[in-house]
Amino acid sequence: MSDGGYPGRMLLGRTAECARLEDLVDGARGGRSGALVVRGEAGIGKSSLLAYAESVAGDLTQLRTHGIESETGLPYVGLADLFRPVTHQLERIPDRQAAALTSALALGPAVAQDRFAVAAGTLSLLGAVSESGPVLMVVDDAQWLDPYSLDALAFATRRLGREGVVALFATRDSGEAASRLAPVETLTLHGLDADAARRLVADEPLSPHDVSWLLAEARGNPLALVELPALLARGGHRPDTGAPLPIGEMLARTFRSAIDRLPERTRDAMLLLAVLGPRPLAGTERVLRAHELTYEALEPAEQAGLMTVEEGAYIFRHPLIRSGVYHGASAVHRWRAHRTVAHALRDAKAPIALERYAWHLAESGADPDEQVAAALERAASGGPAGLAFPLAARLYAHAARFTPGDEHKARRLLAAARAAQAAGSLDEAAELLDRALGHAAGERTVLDLRQLRCYVDIQRGRPAHAREQLRAAVDEARRVDPALAAVMLGGITLTELAIGDLTAARATSAESMQIAEAFGDPAAALPVRLLHALVELLGGDARDGRALLHDLEKPLSAPDLAFPYPVSGVGGLCYLAAEELDAGHALLDRAVHAARASSTVGLLAHLLGTYSVVEFWSGRWNASLAHADEAARLGEDTGRVIEVCRALAAQARTEAARGKEADCRRHAAQAWSLAETAELPMDAARAHSALGLLELGLGRFEESVRHLANVREFSLANGRGDGLYLSWATDLADAYVHLHRTDEAYDVLRVLDHEAGRGHRPVTAAAAARVRGMLQPAEADVHMGRSLDRLAEVNAPFERGRTEFARGELLRRQGRRGEARRWLQRGLATFERLGASGWAARAAAELHAAGGDGSRTGDAGRTPLDGLTPQELRVALAVGRGVTNHEAAEQLFLSVKTVEFHLGNIYRKLDGVHRRAQLVRLISQSADA
Repeated sequence: MSDGGYPGRMLLGRTAECARLEDLVDGARGGRSGALVVRGEAGIGKSSLLAYAESVAGDLTQLRTHGIESETGLPYVGLADLFRPVTHQLERIPDRQAAALTSALALGPAVAQDRFAVAAGTLSLLGAVSESGPVLMVVDDAQWLDPYSLDALAFATRRLGREGVVALFATRDSGEAASRLAPVETLTLHGLDADAARRLVADEPLSPHDVSWLLAEARGNPLALVELPALLARGGHRPDTGAPLPIGEMLARTFRSAIDRLPERTRDAMLLLAVLGPRPLAGTERVLRAHELTYEALEPAEQAGLMTVEEGAYIFRHPLIRSGVYHGASAVHRWRAHRTVAHALRDAKAPIALERYAWHLAESGADPDEQVAAALERAASGGPAGLAFPLAARLYAHAARFTPGDEHKARRLLAAARAAQAAGSLDEAAELLDRALGHAAGERTVLDLRQLRCYVDIQRGRPAHAREQLRAAVDEARRVDPALAAVMLGGITLTELAIGDLTAARATSAESMQIAEAFGDPAAALPVRLLHALVELLGGDARDGRALLHDLEKPLSAPDLAFPYPVSGVGGLCYLAAEELDAGHALLDRAVHAARASSTVGLLAHLLGTYSVVEFWSGRWNASLAHADEAARLGEDTGRVIEVCRALAAQARTEAARGKEADCRRHAAQAWSLAETAELPMDAARAHSALGLLELGLGRFEESVRHLANVREFSLANGRGDGLYLSWATDLADAYVHLHRTDEAYDVLRVLDHEAGRGHRPVTAAAAARVRGMLQPAEADVHMGRSLDRLAEVNAPFERGRTEFARGELLRRQGRRGEARRWLQRGLATFERLGASGWAARAAAELHAAGGDGSRTGDAGRTPLDGLTPQELRVALAVGRGVTNHEAAEQLFLSVKTVEFHLGNIYRKLDGVHRRAQLVRLISQSADA
């Protein structure tokens, strides 16, 4: 395992852990990607394990970076360090991703981007590098890596497949890094056992008493066991710790003790290097000379074993030594060192250098200075059109730090929050807005802050809090700027729709429309009018809502996706509520492809959730499942709780219709739990609605009623009837009919009749006619015929199958067996084509009872694509649209190698499909075309 030197000693007792790393490296050589997070306290041996992995991966391309405590706030500095050896490969990844990544790494022109465009580029670049052979990526001290780099690497790591890339992270036991990397397999390191610890110090010249003290203090920590004897041997003394201290603190104190014995010039030089960081600037010697120092001043630190020389530069032998130097210095000495470094950067031109300058100046204790603030703001205002959003956010925040006046400080913090929101950093944006509210004095500034806080909170899954924020500000906005008040009321409408309170949303929307029409400009009025169309379609005059929606068709065809919420997503919901499924499908299809092309991941999560629901009603169930699964994953990646919740509920409904009981229950439970936590009761209701449909399809009518009664209670309490987004009435009436609870079925039918009468709503009208036919067998032929006539106007095959089945079921019970068989065969064929296994089984049983051949149920509920995993399904659908492997990889945020691997699995699983053209033909012929 080692030659017995320092690294080998640190690995004593880590045989199993080393074997795990060897397996990962061997897997990469075989084309399998893998990832591991090594967690543990300072000194436990994380870095030594990473070094061991590097030693056994000598034939792999190796990329390495490590977090630096003083650089945590510098966007993408870790990513730039990691990719420095392979930047020449950027030309091999998709243009948009290359542009975003080049900008983030400060290698080319700055461009505006969602931070997940950089994350997608990170995955693509790793895939490009791996085409030449397996890759080892090592990230040490991930707890200090800047969050933008960490997000990009975590995003890419979760999507690694067949590239042959091993991603290794080392991080402390807890904190933000551990949370962001939680989905990755984790190896937690504990202290060595007593035998291994004793063997580690066996050769040290220590007395038995000192050995006992050392073993007790170190608690199996390898660094403590290795370093403490050496420090004591060089004239040190035992740390007077009193009560047991954390190992990191104990070692830092011990290192500080060794540092304190060095000459003052050496300590000063070490402090400057500690401030500069492990990646010293080209002007390091100039910084040292400013203190009348040279590199020779560091020689005593090298002799003491605290520093070493690598590639011609002095570096700290362990991060704890650097920490000990920095935190052991007096505040005055630290300020002076930061001021010296800031002075060296004062004339910097590049934004990233300006950001470093601002940070060092702030740490030097410098007073507010409008000249400094204005320079930083000028650099930041190069975006969003000309500067990466994350860096713009940091520069604006630094500008605010040096701004003397409160009001101007608040406006700069608002600009920082806008950039952070655009970057997809919702928690950062919220924190900046809260800080700004503490400084804002101007009425308009306060209103702007509250408005943005609302949209951030909605995205974070806190709509109730958002509504309170805006409600408190609307009256003031009416007086200051009526047009702004209209937009803010639109924001309140959005929160009320997210919660599911349609009664409140209708009143608020009408109020916002009244103001917008009197004072608002057309651009500002667009989202207000669109939301008004949605609430009218959901619960008001659907005719007026439909007319307003059609008036907005032109702006919807090329929407401004950034203002003030995704217009295309709201438009998709409008078409769904209007039961214009083809128009909704076309709009969302365009918007999804635009979001994929720009790698706008947060927006894509939102759009895919709605797209999944439209696909369900259109009978494209494989696509519906694929979109919902991707929306949930992307929602998790971007911190958009509301999108995760809605995607899970959408998954559950499609799985319910298909009779996938275990999957449906799991996703419904997840959606319900998340909805309860995030105060999203409508999504909890949607989860219950999915379970009600599941039980209905399986013929468990009492259980179906139990779930759907909850949905009915929520819906009626919040001014909602029934609709394609929150569907319950048809299913509940169906269950009541089969339980012979006729009066209750008629009560529900009245809801359906009301909904059908609010405008041209073919799916709802067809459902109402079907239920009436089930309740009035004597007139069933007329009502069922009317149901099928309405369904002929829209592509809703599941609803058509239910009507065909219900008609056949009634005919059999009336003794009209020949006619019954014809309709039951139609219903069965529809259910089988869709993959509705429970419904197909029920139809087959009725067909058998009618004297027909019900033996076709062996493949009931099966479609050619059913055996594919969600990832394989997404690849199949993308390739089925005729795109290349590279285009599919870009759209799905996968590497080309992973797309190729999934395609191989798809060809093996699909009978008679061995080539791309055959897959395209299969997809075009399936229900998902």
